[in-house]
Amino acid sequence: MEADYARFDWMFAMDEDNLAHMRQGVPKGGVARLDLLMSHATRFAGVREIPDPYYGPPAGFDEVLDLVEDACDGLVARLAREAGEGTS
Repeated sequence: MEADYARFDWMFAMDEDNLAHMRQGVPKGGVARLDLLMSHATRFAGVREIPDPYYGPPAGFDEVLDLVEDACDGLVARLAREAGEGTS
């Protein structure tokens, strides 16, 4: 939704195609930072995209969960650091 670009500080995509689509949809006045979720990963820092596990083997869902958890942990750590920097 167009309102999301003004409502949220950050919006994340799982892969480059979706990120490109999000960038094309930025309305005038949109302030959200757009990024790949995996840009915040630490254990899987070399992985840029989260694959769609739907058409693969069941183990693909476990892989996706590992990637998402790693990226979210990294994002939370970054936000905590930024919040700490703002309180000094």
